[in-house]
Order: sequence, then C-alpha cells, then structure tokens
Amino acid sequence: MSTTLAPFEDFEEETSGPVDRSILNEPIVKSFFLATYILVFLSCVFGNFLILLIIISNRSMRTVTNFFLANLAIADLLVGIFCVFQNAAHFVLFEYGAWPFGRIMCHSYVYILHMIPNISAGILVLLSIERFIAVIRPMLVHHLMTKSVLIASTIIVWTASAIMNLPYLIAVQYIELNNPETGEKYGICTRRFLVMGEINVLQVVTTINLIVWYAIPLVILLVIYITVGIVLLRSTDRDSVTRSSQATTSTSSAAVRTKLLNKNSIDSSQNKANLEAVDSRKRVIKLVVVIVSCFALLSLPRYLYLTWSVWRDTNAPRCLNCLSALIQPTTFLLLFINSGINPILYAFLSQRFRKAITDTLSCASTKEKRKKHFLMKLRKTRCSDNSFANPIGLVAAESPRKLKPPLPLLDMTQINNGVINIGYGQNADSPIETKMP
Repeated sequence: MSTTLAPFEDFEEETSGPVDRSILNEPIVKSFFLATYILVFLSCVFGNFLILLIIISNRSMRTVTNFFLANLAIADLLVGIFCVFQNAAHFVLFEYGAWPFGRIMCHSYVYILHMIPNISAGILVLLSIERFIAVIRPMLVHHLMTKSVLIASTIIVWTASAIMNLPYLIAVQYIELNNPETGEKYGICTRRFLVMGEINVLQVVTTINLIVWYAIPLVILLVIYITVGIVLLRSTDRDSVTRSSQATTSTSSAAVRTKLLNKNSIDSSQNKANLEAVDSRKRVIKLVVVIVSCFALLSLPRYLYLTWSVWRDTNAPRCLNCLSALIQPTTFLLLFINSGINPILYAFLSQRFRKAITDTLSCASTKEKRKKHFLMKLRKTRCSDNSFANPIGLVAAESPRKLKPPLPLLDMTQINNGVINIGYGQNADSPIETKMP
C-alpha cells in the first residue's frame, strides 16, 4: 500500500491552509454558526451525560430498550467531547483550515467523526429489532434479549465500526506550516491518499460505509416499522371491537349483568391490561421511530458529501467565498444536531424519561425530608386507629361477627417509588396506597 499526501485538500473536514478569506468569516454567518455550535455542544455533552446518569442511577430505567439508548448516548457523548467544539474552532473560531489542537486530537477527531455515525446506525437497528420482537412476540423478548445477547450484540457493532474505519485513521496527516505574512506556525489536519495497487482505499471504504451503515440499515428499519405498524393497527382494531362489545354489555338487562358480573369484571381487567400494554408499546415505538427518522434525515447529507469528496476531481478549483463553501460545515452541523437532539426527544416523547429527569434535577435532600415528615404523620394516624380498634367496654358477644384485627402499623420498608402502604380497606384484602405529595 502506498500513501500520497493530498496537499491543501479537504479531507472530510477538508482542510486547507488559510489562503483566502472564507465566507464563514463574515460576521453574520460566523455568529449564526457559532451560536448553533454552542447549543449543539451543550446538548451533546450535558444532555447525553444526564441520560446516562438517569439510566445508571435509576433501577427502574434499566430496561432492554434503555440499554440500547445508553449505548446511543455514549456514542453521542463522544461526538460532543471530541468533535463538536473542535469542528467549531476549525471552521468558525480560527482561519479556515487551521487546526490548533495538535496531532493526537487530529487523529482522534477524524477517527471518531467517521466511526460514530456507523455505531449509531447499528445501535438503532438492534433497538428496532428488540421493539419488533416486543410487539410481534412480547412473551419471548426477555428470553431472547438476555444480558449476554445485549452485550455481545453491542460489542459486535462497536468493533465492526471501529475496524471498518481504520483506513481513515491511517490516512490522517497533521502538518505544521509557517504563515508567510506573520511568521507564526499553524497546523492543518488533512489526509493522505491510500492506494493499494490501482485501488483508492478511501473511495472503497467510504462507499462501503454508505451502503453497509446507512442504506442497508435504512431498508431494514423501514421493513421493521411497516410490519410493526400493521400489527399495532390490527391490535387497535381488535381493541375497538372489545370496547364496542363492552358498551353493548353495559346496556343489557340488570339480570344479565348480575349473572355475568364476575366474568365481566375479569374480562374487563384483562382487556384494560391489554389496552395499557398496547398503548405502552405504541409510545415506545413512536419514540424510536422519531429517533430513527432524525438519524436518517440528519446523517444523509454528511454521508453523501463525504462520498462525493473522495470521488471528486482533486484538481477542481474551489471557491471559499461562495455559498457552496457553507455546504461542508452545514453537513457537519446536521450530523452533530443528530447527536444532540436525542436527549430532547426523550424529554418530550417519553413520560418515564421526563419524570426521571425531573426527579434527578430536583433536590434529593428536600424529597427525603418530605418523605420522613409524611411517614411520621402516617405512623401517628395508624397508632391512633389501633388505639380505637377495640375500645374499653366493647363485648365481643354483642355481635356474631368476629372483630377485624387491628390495622398494622406502617412499615418503613413499605415505601416503593413514592407509593406508601397505609393499611387495608374495608374488604381487608386490598392495600390502600397513596402517592407522596
């Protein structure tokens, strides 16, 4: 394999020395891109870190779906740490093409920038397959998606993407140059041509990435969600029939209702549970579909631009003062927005994530004080009830019924997710639960 330096040519960041004044240095354009980069950076870093913190610290959030979402958050967090600020400095803060972060960051930046979109595509496919099984065969999902299967599948995705993008890491070239006007040194992060015989390696790798990590996953996801949509539509139709039959039953005679009371109660509870399960699956599917759609739309410009950049004529002139010079940073920005938008989608589309985010951001010490205060009030209430459960002078023989045993004292261990067992109802069978204020 021979390597040839591509002087002053864009490599994916497509860097060149600061030759002409770029349109990105115009005040309006620079301010717009800089503000967008800041918002995306904050969402990528703090948003994805918050999602990881919620999933790790909250046991109820450690589901199969959230395991894949955590992997997605890790990938997006790497983009925020190693790519967003560096790309902003590369295009907006410094002269066009200058790289102020040194050799090591140049290599890690280029490698992660190519690797993460592929990882995101693979994780989304795994997540969609899990949702597909949960809808088609809900009883099998926990048997198929075991802990070992989850870990092995994600390791395969990360490893495959890391190996397939090694040519980009090999092709990275960091060069230090002198500015003839000021005499100061500056660096550029560019690439070498990797040629094996008559084959341009980067052309082959980039085309394979477009097909394997974008086109094929998109087809798989399309087939999955069309099938899931059909299944959920049929479930909705069956639920409509169930509701209709329940309404018809409710208008029947009182005698018939009396005879079928127990059976209808059981059927009603089962139907309600089924409806809640279907609604829950629909909400999760809606979230995943939105995430997949954002990935498909926001990643496509970068895949297409990168493919064009490795196949184009390297001797073709380029205009840094034209509007076409904005295409490249725009494709980067869209790719970064895809990494930063996921925490926002979780907050708006998932009630569980929204509640977990609120609980995490709220003051834990205040919540503990409120729990203890509420608990003490309930303990006093239960003690008061027990003191009047068998008052003095009451004779057991006055009633053939046995006196009910006194209500149990509230146990400290009966707090679970803000729900407290405060005793038993009149039928002495169902615990009365109350939510924390």
